[in-house]
Amino acid sequence: MQGKSVADFRREEEQIMKTIDELKEQIVRVKEERRRLISEVKALREERRRLSQEKRELVDKLRVLREERKRVLDELAKLKEDRKKVRDELVIKRDQLKVLKNLLSGEGGKLAKISLKRLQRRLQELEMMQMTRVLRPEEEKRLIEEISRLEELIERVRKAKEQALSVMELQAEVKALVLRLKDLNGRIEELRKEAGIIKEELASVVNKIEEYSEKIKNLSEEIDKRSTRIDEMTKELDDLYVKYREAMTRLKDIRVAMTRGLELSELEKRREEVKRKMEKGEPLTLEELKLIYGFYE
Repeated sequence: MQGKSVADFRREEEQIMKTIDELKEQIVRVKEERRRLISEVKALREERRRLSQEKRELVDKLRVLREERKRVLDELAKLKEDRKKVRDELVIKRDQLKVLKNLLSGEGGKLAKISLKRLQRRLQELEMMQMTRVLRPEEEKRLIEEISRLEELIERVRKAKEQALSVMELQAEVKALVLRLKDLNGRIEELRKEAGIIKEELASVVNKIEEYSEKIKNLSEEIDKRSTRIDEMTKELDDLYVKYREAMTRLKDIRVAMTRGLELSELEKRREEVKRKMEKGEPLTLEELKLIYGFYE
């Protein structure tokens, strides 16, 4: 052999085989690391999907709670307006009742207790007496005066009784309004508590949504980091495979050179010539194709 000796080729062969073994180990290590990262990304995406679904459910719940709170607040506003109307009416009725009671507190109260039927019967008796009896002028005069007084008394008693009836009616209305007001106050208090509970629940759901958003954001960042690292490792693997193929080609060249007794430099020189020939578009022989692609017998 000219140039390198067989011993030189053997040493270079051993060195290349060592390099090939190292490349294999690196490829296995990088592939395992990439596989682990891909598995982690898959798990992180699944976790993000789960959290996103739970967040959507919370958002739906938030919408329902807001609608429920609006319904409660609307009803609360209506009840407060009703309560104001009842209070205003109650003030008016109580004032009216006070006036009527004042009217009945003196003589009116006594008149209201007088039997109207008895007075009317007495009036009928006097009127009958006036029509059926022959009276002296002074007796006739006294009878007319008594009838007049009795008619006046009957009218005053009737008014007093009407006032007394109005008092009872107003008292019943006031009582009904008080009960209505009490019922409204109770219902308003219930709705206030309900609105408070919904408000607390709304705050809790909003906080949970924010927590989920933060977790999803962190997961997305972790996924991006790992995905970037996976891309880097994919490129690293491509580079390692290129080096591995180059080393394998070099190993084949050395072994061919040893087998054929050719110097490695001559083989490489011949390959470069064939490459230039191929770049020019000139046809290649089978041997030249084997040489350029590293296939040797």
